Amino acid sequence: MCGIVGIYNGPVSKAVLKKMTDCLAHRGPDDSGIYTDKKIGLGHRRLSILDLSKKGHQPMLDREKSVIISYNGEIYNFQKIKEDLQGKGYSFSSDTDTEVILYAYKEWGIDCIKRFNGMFAFALYDKKKDVLYLVRDRLGIKPLRYTVQGKAIIFASEIKSILHHPSYKKLPDWKALSSYLSYRYVLGEGTFFKGINDILPGHYLEISKGKIKKVEYWDIPLPEKKDRGKSFYKKKVRELMAESVRLRMISDVPVGAYLSGGLDSSIIVSLMSKATNEHVKTYSIGFKQKEFNELKYANLVAKQCRTRHKDIMIDSRKYLKTMERLIRFKDAPLAVPNEIPIYLMSKVLRKDITVVLSGEGADEIFSGYGRLFRSPFDYKRLAFRTESLGKKYGTRSFTQLDHFLFQYNYFPVEEKNAIYNGFMKGLTKNDAGLKRIFQKYFTKASRLNYYDKISYVFEKLHLVGLLERVDNPTMATSVEARVPFVDHKLVEFMFSVPMKYKLKWKSPLAFLKALSKNTDEISENLDITKYILRESFKKDIPAAVIKRKKQGFPVPLDFWFKKDFIAYARRILLDPKAKIKKIIDQARLDGWIQKKKQSGDNAFGQKIWMLVNIELWLQNYF
Repeated sequence: MCGIVGIYNGPVSKAVLKKMTDCLAHRGPDDSGIYTDKKIGLGHRRLSILDLSKKGHQPMLDREKSVIISYNGEIYNFQKIKEDLQGKGYSFSSDTDTEVILYAYKEWGIDCIKRFNGMFAFALYDKKKDVLYLVRDRLGIKPLRYTVQGKAIIFASEIKSILHHPSYKKLPDWKALSSYLSYRYVLGEGTFFKGINDILPGHYLEISKGKIKKVEYWDIPLPEKKDRGKSFYKKKVRELMAESVRLRMISDVPVGAYLSGGLDSSIIVSLMSKATNEHVKTYSIGFKQKEFNELKYANLVAKQCRTRHKDIMIDSRKYLKTMERLIRFKDAPLAVPNEIPIYLMSKVLRKDITVVLSGEGADEIFSGYGRLFRSPFDYKRLAFRTESLGKKYGTRSFTQLDHFLFQYNYFPVEEKNAIYNGFMKGLTKNDAGLKRIFQKYFTKASRLNYYDKISYVFEKLHLVGLLERVDNPTMATSVEARVPFVDHKLVEFMFSVPMKYKLKWKSPLAFLKALSKNTDEISENLDITKYILRESFKKDIPAAVIKRKKQGFPVPLDFWFKKDFIAYARRILLDPKAKIKKIIDQARLDGWIQKKKQSGDNAFGQKIWMLVNIELWLQNYF
């Protein structure tokens, strides 16, 4: 795991390149290097995971010195690819996956990436062809950002490196903040900084002769579904998960796992314990508020799997003290409250291990967000609106997309407009641009039923924001996080599984009861989320964990903000010098806070937390 930077087709200053590279020292504390040529400058910070010797130094060149790479990530099947290349006459001077990428490119061209199973973001420059490839893995586990300044392409793992380049003039993208408030991340290719873009998951840029070509090299296959029976799906899920965990344990440095006490992390720890004769090191985080403390479930799993376990406790003071520091690492407002616990936990576990396995990505493919994934059941019944459906939806009529956004939109447009000032309302235009992005993916999945469309959109849009919340706080502490549920083979397989094996009614009577209710009332009361995953591993982890409802790494924001920190939030947001005044009407915001504080809005804590995040980000960068 590493940090990469580069400048192509512009003035390449070694001093600038070094400064851009060095600001990523947290991503790679073990080694650094830069390479410059007439048209290209590449920088690299290394976190040594495979082949800890100096042979893994980057940027790395092939023997002919015609191909150069700066690479961040892990190719888990690199040994198999290496054997194939050796069979074709290639020889290797290291045990790194970096060198395998170089010679895979020389043998198969850029299509070599289709052979890789892993998480990766890399810049590869072919001197003979004068072509630069900027590549991102299929599902967006590793980040890669770029900006075009005149003829020059400037790119990096993190935005802070680009901010260190003198050509880039720092400006906020105000529209991005509206995306953040509604969806907790920036939709599409944009970032919080104007003119800096993300390379989309499953894409690469081919840059040659002054032209940038965007290529989508992978998308989720959407096959016709055939019911192959519960036993088949259970067996296949177990096989794919066991192989995914096994591959992600390959390392020359110590490996451990986050253990929240939820289903997903518990399955990973169980599989890890079966794959090694050593005691797996596991880590959990807890809060003083009992309703937010999952430690008893984590300790049940730790005991059964005989792990070496550590509990880490945090309180509100430590939480807020860390918040601003992490925003500076991320160069963005934090997406979800649990980024801070992940960061604090990573700081502790870094004393013992360098690689940690984490459970992100299970909910997207196994239908774990029950309220949303069951919502097509509401949509089918809207023509015969029951009292319960009327209470939730009123008299609204919906297209499928509008119905999805009604539920997925975290901070509704109407509520945002109530606190926006005139500038922001005129700029965002009721978030019409954001809706077009969702429409693009609904159209790509047009032949799927509504249930599967939601799965597709979550995997293509929601997952990327989720993965960023893992990469940033772990890499801020020089820890490599690996996510077994985000294995492309597992993802592809799960899109062939009928929905009834993901979301299952508890009984025929439960289905009948559900007919008079809405999905908020149904989810996890009358149905079972992630059914096939629970069934596949019910003999491996404690029954109390198998039967648990989704918690989602809870953080007691409502408790803190309604009690201890509402004064803090008001002080920072309503200050006459507050930067958020650029987009928010402070008088309206004051009224909104007073109203929401007294309301039963369970999301109030997180909403005000997001507004505080915006203000802290603006203060730090502008």
